[in-house]
Amino acid sequence: MDTPTEKLILGFKANKSNVEIHQHAAYQIVFTEDNPFQTTINNIQYDGIFGFIIKPKIAHSCICNQSILTVINVEPFSHLGKYLASKLGKNDTFILESKQDLLFFFCIKQGNISIQEILNSISVENEVKPIDDRILKSIFYIQENFKTEKFSILELAQFVCLSPSRLGSLFKQQIGSSITKYLLWTRLRNAIFLILSNADKSITEIAVESGFYDSAQMNKYMYQMFGIAPSKLRQKSDLIQFLEIKHN
Repeated sequence: MDTPTEKLILGFKANKSNVEIHQHAAYQIVFTEDNPFQTTINNIQYDGIFGFIIKPKIAHSCICNQSILTVINVEPFSHLGKYLASKLGKNDTFILESKQDLLFFFCIKQGNISIQEILNSISVENEVKPIDDRILKSIFYIQENFKTEKFSILELAQFVCLSPSRLGSLFKQQIGSSITKYLLWTRLRNAIFLILSNADKSITEIAVESGFYDSAQMNKYMYQMFGIAPSKLRQKSDLIQFLEIKHN
């Protein structure tokens, strides 16, 4: 079976772009190359740090009045996502107390901190546990049908010949996120892409095209997951981009 496409959402946050408490269904890498900033992760405050790496569904916020942050959201099933899971182990987060800590985490001997350097450090030889074919089929199914407003987990379970409870347990075990959370992440990712690439489309049109009932529902989840409203995201469209990678 083909490997699903890995999509990274890269966000470069400008000065005075504080983000309130939120969580999402992705691994997140956050770092700065200029001034340290403050973050709160799972109700613990960290001052004067240069970044962090966290697992999905970890509540966090940032105060970065004097910093420009690079933010990478990584899908859990992706090669990089599985690599992050293996590196973090039982820890929910890895705090970057210095700029060099990011190089240390990714075993980069020297050079500038950059997205490409991070990706280059992830070798295909890294040992990551293979994903069950039924979970891969589930991911493909979600990617093909997430726009359907009344998405059915029962139909998904029948598609991969598992009971809903067994599928839910196996999906959570291998992906690190529930099916509903992963579905929501997929819908939000599509909405973000449309917001950034289709200036003529209204927020309401984008919400419906992404599988939400209306813009209010999308606004609610986007704020919860990314700490920013769709309208604000569109205002910062020049600071955010997508990177798509497909591993063989």
